[in-house]
Formats: sequence, C-alpha cells, structure tokens
Amino acid sequence: MVDQANKMQNAFFPPVDYETWKKETEKSLKGKSFEQLHTNTYENIALKPIYTKEDIQNLPHVKELPGFDSRVRGTHKLGYTLKPWLNSQEIDARSAEELNCKVKHAIANGQSMIHFHLEKNSGLSIKNIEDVRSAFDGVPLDSVPLLIHTKSNAVPLLNLLTTYCLEGNLSLQSIEGTVGMDPLGVLAEEGEAPQPISCLFDRMGDTLTWAKGNGSRIKTIIVSGNPYHNGGANAVQELAFTLATAVEYINELLNRGFNINEITPRMIFFFSVSSNVFMEISKLRAAKILWSTIINALGGDVETAKMNIHARTSAFTKTANDPFVNMLRSTTEAFTAIIGGIDSLHVSSFDEPIKRSDVFSSRIARNTQFILQEESHLHRVIDPAGGSWYVESLTNELAEKVWELFKEIEAKGGMLQSLKSGFVQDQIFNILNERQKNVNVRNDKIVGVNVYANMNEKPLDAPLITKETSVIQENQEVNTGNVTRIKKIPRVRISETFEGLRSAAESYIKQTGERPKVGLINLGAIPSHKPRADFITGFFEAGGFQVIKNDGYETITKAVEGSVALDLTTYVFCGSDETYVEMLEEICKELKRNNPSIRLFVAGRQNKELEHLNQEVGITDYIDRKTDCYSLLYQLQLDMGVRPNG
Repeated sequence: MVDQANKMQNAFFPPVDYETWKKETEKSLKGKSFEQLHTNTYENIALKPIYTKEDIQNLPHVKELPGFDSRVRGTHKLGYTLKPWLNSQEIDARSAEELNCKVKHAIANGQSMIHFHLEKNSGLSIKNIEDVRSAFDGVPLDSVPLLIHTKSNAVPLLNLLTTYCLEGNLSLQSIEGTVGMDPLGVLAEEGEAPQPISCLFDRMGDTLTWAKGNGSRIKTIIVSGNPYHNGGANAVQELAFTLATAVEYINELLNRGFNINEITPRMIFFFSVSSNVFMEISKLRAAKILWSTIINALGGDVETAKMNIHARTSAFTKTANDPFVNMLRSTTEAFTAIIGGIDSLHVSSFDEPIKRSDVFSSRIARNTQFILQEESHLHRVIDPAGGSWYVESLTNELAEKVWELFKEIEAKGGMLQSLKSGFVQDQIFNILNERQKNVNVRNDKIVGVNVYANMNEKPLDAPLITKETSVIQENQEVNTGNVTRIKKIPRVRISETFEGLRSAAESYIKQTGERPKVGLINLGAIPSHKPRADFITGFFEAGGFQVIKNDGYETITKAVEGSVALDLTTYVFCGSDETYVEMLEEICKELKRNNPSIRLFVAGRQNKELEHLNQEVGITDYIDRKTDCYSLLYQLQLDMGVRPNG
C-alpha cells in the first residue's frame, strides 16, 4: 500500500493544452457539435464547458488586490477576517412595541444590525416621537448599526431620530448604518410615488444636508435592485437598472448643489441573490467594477468609489409548496452573496412566501449566517472566488453587457425617463416570459413544485400572505396632485403558476373529496414501462393530480379491462416503443368504444407515421420532455371541472 502511494505521489501527467482536450471531447460527442456543450444564459452569455488561464490574461481587474482599485476583490484589504459581514435579518413587526421586542430578541441572539422596512405591506407605522420612543426603548443604537428603508422619503424619520437622540442625550455621531430612501425603487415597484419625483429628490438633498449638519455617519440613499430582480430581470438588467438609478440620484443631487464626494458616501446598494451561484457571484463583483468606473468618470475620490452592499436571498426563487426546500435555496444564496463580497445580509425564512415568519423560521434563517461564518469559516478566506478562470471571465463578460445596457439607458434620458417610457418594464417582461416558458416546460426545475412534487405535503398552518395598507409616515401619504405614475413592475415568484395548479387541485378535493385523477396504462413488464411511468407520474403530480399506477399489462385484454374498471376520464400509455406498436392501437379502439369522450395520452414522442396512425384511433396528445407541462395540466384541470383559484 505504501509503495502504491509513493508511486502515485511521483506519477507524472504531461500537461494537456486546450486544443488537445477539445479534440478528445469532440470524439466523445460522436459527430455532435462542440458548441452543444455551451450553456446559454438569460443574460445572453454562452458559458463554455471549460475555462483556461488564457481567458483572463488580458483582464485588468484580475491583477487587483483586495481593498484596492475597483474593490472587485472586496472593500477591505483583509476581507471579512477583521470585519465580517453584518447579520442583518429584516424584522417584521406591526407596531413600534412589537418591533422593540423583536429587535431586543434578535440582538440577544447574535444579530448585528437592526433592520426593518416602513412599508404598506408590513403595517408598521412610525409617525411620531412616541412611536420612536417605543421602538428604540432600551435598544443600544450607539453600538448596533441601523438599516431602515423608509420608502420614498427619509426626512420625517431622520427628524424624529434627531429629537429622540436629544431627549436621551445620545450623540447622533455615535449612530451608524442607514436610514434611507429610494424613490425610484418605490416608483418601479408600486407604479406611483407619494409625491412628485422632483419633490422627493429635494427631500433626498435634505437628507444630505441633515447628515452634514449633524456630523452623522448615517447613509440616507438606498439604491435597490430588488424591484427589478423580483420582476424577473436577468443579472445584466438588474445591474444596469440599479446603476442607472444611482446615476440618476447623483445627477439630481449635483444639480442641487452637492458635490460627488458628498453624495456617494451616503449611498448603499441593495441586491437580491438567486440560486444561480456563479452568475450571482459575478454579478456582485461586476457591480463593484462598474461603480468604480462610474465614480471615476464623475470625478469622485477613490474612497467614495467604495460600494456598500446589503444583500438578501431572493424572494423570486422561493416557493409556497414544499417550503422547507427554501432552507436549501436560502443557504445556497447566502453562501453566494458572501463569496461575492457584501457588507450585510438578510437570509429569508423558509415560510416567507406563506405567512409572517414565526420564532422558529426566523431563528433558522438567522442561524444560517452563523453556520456559514462559524462552521464553514467563510470569513476566514479573503476573496475565494478571485483568480477563478470561470468567475473572472464571467465577471468581465457580465460587466461588458451591463455597460452596454447602462449606456442605452443614459442615451434614453436616464432611469426615470426609461421607467416612464416603459423601456425598463418591457425589457424585464421579455426575460420573465422566457423564464416562465422554461419553467412551464420544466427545463428550469423547481424542486417540490414542477419536479418532485410532494403529494403528501401538509401545508403550514397559516393563510397565504394578504396585502395590508397603512400609513407609513404621517407626511408620506399619496398626494393626488401632480404625482408620477408609471406601469409598475409586478413582484413575482417564478413558482406561482404551478402553485396555482396545486391550489386549484386542493380546492377540488374540498369540493369533491378526492383529487383529479389520471390513470396509467403501463404496457409490458416493469423494466419496460417504469422510466416513462415515473416521468409521467412526476409530470401530473406537479399539477396536483393523483396518478393511479399498476405493475403493467401483458395483454391487450387485461389492459382494457383494468383501465375500464378504473372508470376515469384520462389515461396515459407508458411503455416501450415496441409495446406501443404491438398493443396501443387495439387498446385505444376498445377504450374509445367503451367511452368516446375519454382522453388518451402517450408517454414519449413517436415517429410521425406512428403518431398519425395513433391519432386516427383517438390519441389526444403525446407527452415528452419538451411538452409544456403547465399549459397541458391547466387545460386538463379545466376539462375535469377543476377551476383555477383567484
């Protein structure tokens, strides 16, 4: 054994260049094109099957060190080793008192940032000094930084915070973090702003004046990519729209007399991170490169080109069905965000699409960050993605495409004008439509939803989230005068269409006592029919159908008798192509004779001659891996009397 180990240690493998590898690969493809190994992304980037050193030789950012130049490799020289990312779980509360209780609980359990949003859906209202006192009573604001999204206008809360500090003899200079506003983000997400946009830009300028006058380190400008991400945008669009928003804010504030070095230190960027690991790592890295480029072009100092990033795991990827899988999605996305280089992070709870997070789901989400830090030790490695031929190449290609779209937006008059014209909305809709088609055909797989649906799943004991409205801050109510209105970017979860099928099936159970059913007509022995039977079972279970199975029929007579005995309206033939030729036509004739309105599907696409012959005897359609699963199941539900919810 020792000799064998020594031989292995001393073994010599000659280097293999790319062309040699490519030739060997082409041999294994047996005549297929090498380009078939490329993977096309929603960003219109072709991912290669292998990357080499030559792919990054001429990329200038590869030679940078952490903490220098564009800071693509991290804001700090030593990465997270001295200053780990902040655990910034968003706190969901309906009142100032509830917020206070939850903030104290979160801090006691290791959370390192106080993070909440003032928005209609949460119902949280902080509109006077009494609310501020209730919210922050006993909370160590001088040692735990803030992250408060005030929607369109941060001025009211900043003024209340000033009063609170004066009352409590607390120095504003000791408070760090963000009390910020993002009027264009609100406009994109809601379709309207509570005041004319020009007035909100004035208020944004007021926040800079407030910060300077009070010597505060608080950031007051939020630039969020979340509205675009949650609408279905690809990484190129998300970055381009976010950076264009930042430039819009800068230009407006420059016009109001501020200089670039006063503006950018007050900005923080919000990004959602999906489960597409390497694309999302590259997205965060490309954002830093481009932000540095923009600030340099505007004449900003090196220090002001630092991009402060708060990330959250994607709401777009989360599912209401089989929600515990969301834990895996969130963990992957949190890992991705950390590797990409962020300053603070929110990990969504597994029940986020369904209900308000409870103590258990909130704890799991918060502790996910502790596991990644204290057990996976992600804070002990400085820029682990740096130098990867794949990541560095993808970062560069992504940055180039973002820059082209960014320039197109600027040529159209900037981000506000692009939102007003519908350019942004149309761009996102096209990608969302492409994503939805791939989900419908199950090219894009969502575990627990369009694949591996759990028919025995017990829903969480809570109703789906309902929209609530409330006053956010007393002078942020919608002004019905000269208000900017646009076509909003709807907030989407990509799993919603299939979840609608499952929900409709559950309602059908309540009405009839049983699921909509589909029977399999398995032909031949188990090895002959099982692959297609398993495929069809998963196909129909994605729509909440009960699939009635059997061990296979060896004769036409038994197949007919067994199927008729089930007395169903829909059946699917599953077997080998050979058994279809031998048995399918006669079985179809007998079943149609017994029930002319019966629906008969065949698993697997056949040659055109056989398909034509089969359709003559009553085959409804063929189901294979290219079939639009959602459309077929939706129509079948309607035919069976299952009505869509909502």
